[in-house]
Amino acid sequence: MPIIITKRVLSVYEVMDVLRPKILNIDGRQYRLNTADCCLNEYDEPETQMYNIGTSERLPSYVERDDIDEEKSDDLNIYMEGDRCVLKLEAPNIFYGLIIGRNRENLKNLEYQTRTRIKIPNTRENNIITIKGEQRAHVIAAKSKIDAIIKRGRFKQSMTHFVSLPMVNSIVIDNYLAFKKMVLDECGQCHGVNELLFQDQFKLHLTITCFVLCNGAEIKRAIKLMEQCENTIIRPMNLKSLDVLVSGLDYMNDDPSEVNVLYAKVESPEIQMLADKIQTFFQDCDLALQPRNNHVKLHITLMNSGFYDYQVSVNGNSGKNTHLTFDARKIIEKFNDYTFGTVQLSDIHLTQRHTTDSNGYYKSSFVLKL
Repeated sequence: MPIIITKRVLSVYEVMDVLRPKILNIDGRQYRLNTADCCLNEYDEPETQMYNIGTSERLPSYVERDDIDEEKSDDLNIYMEGDRCVLKLEAPNIFYGLIIGRNRENLKNLEYQTRTRIKIPNTRENNIITIKGEQRAHVIAAKSKIDAIIKRGRFKQSMTHFVSLPMVNSIVIDNYLAFKKMVLDECGQCHGVNELLFQDQFKLHLTITCFVLCNGAEIKRAIKLMEQCENTIIRPMNLKSLDVLVSGLDYMNDDPSEVNVLYAKVESPEIQMLADKIQTFFQDCDLALQPRNNHVKLHITLMNSGFYDYQVSVNGNSGKNTHLTFDARKIIEKFNDYTFGTVQLSDIHLTQRHTTDSNGYYKSSFVLKL
C-alpha cells in the first residue's frame, strides 16, 4: 500500500526548529525532514530580489548541510572563546542596514535560524562583524547568509570601479572628434542628440567587467585579484596580437529611434577570450556581476544618455529634464561603416568611475602591463 505524505504551508510560527528536524519512519527506515523538504517558506526570496535598507523582509531558513560548508570553510579563522566558536568578518558598513533590517528583525531572524549571536559594529571606523556560536557549522551558516545578503545588496549599488582597456591614440582621437563634429552638424536636429551625450575623447575604452568596491579594504582585494589575473590568466595566454581595429557602429537596444548607448564595434578573438576569462575570474570571486550572455560584449561607448544625466546632476539639476534616449537612425545611416583607427593595447586598468587623471583618462587604482 503506497504511503502518501501531504504537504501544507506552515505559518512562520509553526515552522519547525531546523536544527532538530522531525524524523519520519517508513518501512523501518528513518528519514530526516528538513524545513525545505516539508514546507514552502512564504518568506523565501528569489535570487533576483534585492534587500532594501530599513526593511524587515525575513531571511530564508537555514538548512543544515553535511557536504558543502565545512569543505569550503577550512581557511576561515574561526577560533574558540571559552565554549563558543568565534569568527570575525570584515564587511563594508554600507550593508549593515540590510543585515539588521527594520527594528532589527533581519538580524534577530538570522541569529535564531543559525543559533548564533551576531554583533554589528556601531562605528564607521570598525568594519568587523563578530559571529559567535556553540558549533562551527552554525557560525559558518551565519557567515554564508551574511555573505549572500551583501552580495545581493552590492549589485544594487552604483558601479564604482571597472576593469578597462584604454582605446586611445592620436589617430583614434582625431577620427573620433571628426565623427562627433559631423554627427552634431548633420544629425544635431534629431531627437535627443546633444553634445553632452558624447564620451570624452581621452576616455575611450573597452570595459571588461564592473565592480562595487565600498572601502579601501575591498579596493586592496581587487588589486590583489588583478595581480592574480596577470599570473594565472594573462601571462599564460601569451597574446600574439594586441592591435585592435575600431570600426563600425551599433547600439544597445532594439529600437534605433530610442537609443541609450551608441558604440563603436571591436572584433578581436584574442581580446574576446581575454575579456571572458577575466570576467569569469572576478565573477567567481563574487565581485563581478554575471554578463547577460556567455561573452563580454566588446564595445567602445561613443554616446550615452547616462553621460547627459551625469552632467546635469553635476551641475545641480538632478531630476530635471532627464535625457532618456536619443534618435540614432540618421547617425547609423550616415556613419555605419565609420573607421576610427587601430589601437595597440598596452595595459589593463582597474579604473575609478567618474574621475579624471592628469592624462585625461580615468584615475586607476592599478595598472597591469600587457
